Amino acid sequence: MKRYLIYAVVEILLIVIGILLALSLNTWQNNSNNSTIEKDYISDLIIDIRQDTSYFNDRRVENIKKKIEALNQAKEYLLGNYQINDTLLFLNTVGYGARYSRVVETSNSSTYTELVSTGNLRIIRDKEIRKEIINYYESKEAAAKTIQGSKTGYLDYINSLRSFKKDTPGQISISDQRRMLRKLNEDRFYGLINQELTFADGLEIHFKKGLENGERLIQILQAYNNEVIW
Repeated sequence: MKRYLIYAVVEILLIVIGILLALSLNTWQNNSNNSTIEKDYISDLIIDIRQDTSYFNDRRVENIKKKIEALNQAKEYLLGNYQINDTLLFLNTVGYGARYSRVVETSNSSTYTELVSTGNLRIIRDKEIRKEIINYYESKEAAAKTIQGSKTGYLDYINSLRSFKKDTPGQISISDQRRMLRKLNEDRFYGLINQELTFADGLEIHFKKGLENGERLIQILQAYNNEVIW
């Protein structure tokens, strides 16, 4: 009986050890799979954010500055502080002030949306990295909503004063030029300029922050992806 009891205990121990080894192997495989999935998600996020930073590029920020300059020139004209030397050039400058008045966000958040909707955001093990990702997309979404709700009537007003032709965008007929100069002197246009300047200032901040935040997060994600343990 003592011998059988020893055999039974040994057999039980072997079974337990086998189960523990199987569980350890399974855990290791799951961790390995999760690390692979995690690295893939991080790589996809980097691609998405790079597309964002290409939207918030330096050229676009520079164009916003030109827009603000154009609006200030129009304002100085209304205040009597600007002398027109070239009417067509001046009116086209005033028209440039309407650029980006209808901004359409081209943000690529497909990977982030998938992470949130599937609950896979937890696969990214580092809590601080998760927090950085969430903050990036939430702040960008909040800024986009603010901009969409800050539209003015500047673009519609300019378009109502001239007919736009895509083949000759810089050409304005003499009759339209005269009408534009008359309408640009109205108090309503002065108010639209101020509203558009406020909008442009917020847009410039949005573009700069989008570019800075995107480039910063890319660096963080690249460094983290290189450190992920397989």
